[in-house]
Amino acid sequence: MYKNILVAVDGSDSNKVAVDDALSIAKEIGAKVTAICVFDIGSYAAVAQGYGMGDEREYMLETSKKSLKYVSDKAEQMGVDLECKVVTGRPADAIIEESKNFDLVVCGTLGRTGISRTLMGSVAEKVARMSYCPVLICRQAK
Repeated sequence: MYKNILVAVDGSDSNKVAVDDALSIAKEIGAKVTAICVFDIGSYAAVAQGYGMGDEREYMLETSKKSLKYVSDKAEQMGVDLECKVVTGRPADAIIEESKNFDLVVCGTLGRTGISRTLMGSVAEKVARMSYCPVLICRQAK
């Protein structure tokens, strides 16, 4: 069934549901998990306060480590085989490209609707529509 699972990680509280589900599925069926953290330099360049021009890579690595800590700790506790991967690019595009190498993609969603979804775009929606494998979208319970 699923031997290789890709879970998109962004470090947000809402993303923990996707991480928990991906790791639970993997533990249950003995699958390997790869956690991907996509760093969109265009989105984060203005946020990188305290870092000078050219230091985006340092900021990216620090931010990515924080984002991957939860999934790493949780996988170790559960005994799930985990690989962490950090890439730069547009999150949806990077996840879709990576999906070629996996049996299942797991990602979270904030559950935005209406104009906020239209303005922000939806990584989960684009991944679900364009992925090369099945996609599980996880949302926090309300």
